[in-house]
Amino acid sequence: MKENRADTIKNEFLKIYEAIKDLTNDEILNDNDDAFRPRFEKLHPLVAMDIEDQEVEEITRDKKIRQVIKHVSRLKRIYGLRMEIESARTIINGPDSWALLKRFEFYPNYIGLARMEYHGANLEEGNRVVFLGSGPLPLSLISLCKQYGVKGIGIEHVPEYVELSKKIIKSLKLNRYIHIVHGNHFDLPLDQEFQLVMIGADACPKDEIFTHLAKALPDGTKVSCRIYEKGLRRLIDDQSLSQLPPEFKEYTRIRPEPPVNNTAIFLIKDRDV
Repeated sequence: MKENRADTIKNEFLKIYEAIKDLTNDEILNDNDDAFRPRFEKLHPLVAMDIEDQEVEEITRDKKIRQVIKHVSRLKRIYGLRMEIESARTIINGPDSWALLKRFEFYPNYIGLARMEYHGANLEEGNRVVFLGSGPLPLSLISLCKQYGVKGIGIEHVPEYVELSKKIIKSLKLNRYIHIVHGNHFDLPLDQEFQLVMIGADACPKDEIFTHLAKALPDGTKVSCRIYEKGLRRLIDDQSLSQLPPEFKEYTRIRPEPPVNNTAIFLIKDRDV
């Protein structure tokens, strides 16, 4: 009997899962990746497949596959973090920070995301944004600053990533425009004026973050977050938001154009909604 495409996709996920399921976070972040890098690289063309929603629904009806994909997604996120850390260290220690930054595999994606954030939030040159979960390589802030003259504050809860980010910002000579601080969503609101709060794709837990922001942010504050909503990509979003608090109203969403994969959702805080 001929295998249908949904079964083929499920089998591909199972193969990847079997190859990487026993890896610890520390192994992914620190060990030589020659043995497991090819498995992670197989994920990209798999989730980029052009697939109809009904096929995605067929795949997700399989409870075992849902758990497999959830586990693989977590490991993929950690491997992505490794890529950012390695690139950050290379940029800091290299002779030409901007040239090295532009070699980062996903740099074009971030340029596209910056364009989406700039237009979706109606930002202007000199405006300030706050980015929750800015990570070790704060490319969202860097791209907004470089392309549009937008200032930024990155809030990151991992001290090591805070220090890496500060060194990168300094090496790019952007320390007058971008500031990285150690903290989390409970540090909002800030004393400085800002025009947008951006929620990083890996900032978590999303429900807790939005619950706090619904209470803490003044009415009229704009918030953006990024999701996957097309095809198999939405299956690997293990940091998704289940439900927005009623204080947030979606006023627009910008769907991606290649090479960007994320949809950007723009919200406004309003207690009267």
